[in-house]
Amino acid sequence: MNFQSATTEASDPMQRLLEEYARTKDPAIRDEIILQNMGMVELIANRFRYTGEPLEDLVQEGYIGLINAVDMYDVNRGVKFATYASHNISGAIQHYLRDKGKLIREPGWLHDLNQKINKVSSQLAQTLGREPTPAEIAEALDLPEEEVEEVLRTREVFRVSSLEQPLGEEEDYGFTTLEPDKLPIQRAPVPDLSIEDRLALEEAIEQLNAVEKKVIYGFFFQDLSKSELAQQLGYSCSHISHLLRRALRRLKEILLAEEREEMQRQLRSLEGQLEHYAQRVAEETIRDELTGLYNRRYILNRLDEEIARAIRYNLDISVCLLQVDNLSEYRNAYGQRDSERAISVIADILRQSSRRIDRLGRYDEERFILVLPHTGPQASVLCERLRQKVARRKFRRRKEPTAHLTLSSGIAVYRTDGETSQELVAAAERALAVAVKAGGNRTVLATPVTKS
Repeated sequence: MNFQSATTEASDPMQRLLEEYARTKDPAIRDEIILQNMGMVELIANRFRYTGEPLEDLVQEGYIGLINAVDMYDVNRGVKFATYASHNISGAIQHYLRDKGKLIREPGWLHDLNQKINKVSSQLAQTLGREPTPAEIAEALDLPEEEVEEVLRTREVFRVSSLEQPLGEEEDYGFTTLEPDKLPIQRAPVPDLSIEDRLALEEAIEQLNAVEKKVIYGFFFQDLSKSELAQQLGYSCSHISHLLRRALRRLKEILLAEEREEMQRQLRSLEGQLEHYAQRVAEETIRDELTGLYNRRYILNRLDEEIARAIRYNLDISVCLLQVDNLSEYRNAYGQRDSERAISVIADILRQSSRRIDRLGRYDEERFILVLPHTGPQASVLCERLRQKVARRKFRRRKEPTAHLTLSSGIAVYRTDGETSQELVAAAERALAVAVKAGGNRTVLATPVTKS
């Protein structure tokens, strides 16, 4: 081992884990790497939270990207794992959103070419003091003049007529043969605006280029006709019309953008309030009132979604049913209130000991259900840890003898014990029945049913 690699191992525990996993392919090391990078998944998923998709689904897709990153990362390439993983996580989420989305976008090549033409046109206008010709734009971009003209014509074809175009004015595209002195004099009324609107308009005009400013100020504020502007600026009258339309279109975009920003601020405030109320309503319909955990209906729906995701990405899932042993004896001894308090305490133990990606819910009065994505038979390790924590817990502080509360678990693994949510839950129930029949306080993996 050279000095550089030794320094890396000593200073970067994550790199050391990755190198160890690359050498041994130990699932425990893989799980540790994933656990240590869960925060990155949630951080990246939050960037997409306003796409209309549930944040939980975005996080789940991000975890898939993280798992793929761990499996495909090459420790010898010299790329930081955080950089590689973040690209995989973001890519998985974006791929999911593309599959769910229904937007129609303009071709990427046309968008890029339009952006380049706009940028070069503005630069040339500043340098030349006038609007550049298609030939000048083509020369600056090192493109055929015909191609630039075609793009400019395409813009006009798809431009929607609006109030920016004076009534009765025909599209000329710069090819009219009329002389400026033969055109009728057209006077524009001076805008009658409030002080606030005038200030907003002046700020917007300042964002135009030099030629567009002259045309706007001359036509609307100095009462010059198009013919007079054409003579003053050295353009054709048709080109003045083109400049006016373009400047008005840009002014409209600028003013609308400012108005949209204000509306978006108001909408964000309103959305925050609505989201708060919607969340309260949703929480009341998917949460168990006593424990605050998800209710049975919600968990089973989530299980169906996790199975669909597992089919798509060839992942593991485990389902655990956990039963509180001796709960009826405890209730008979100390009453309903103490029994409910004990259930709440056990729910907190399960919640605190589960991973962020797990789905925990209350299945019925004395049972809980735990869905473990990306987890196979090793789910028994987690269930055993939960059982030990409950067994060590004292549920009453009084000195009188107490009924002993313990936890039994039945575990079913996707594909091995079933391929639908109904089959997996039924297999977990059978395993739980075996655990209870053997005296409780134990964890049992389901035995696959032989299909005839």
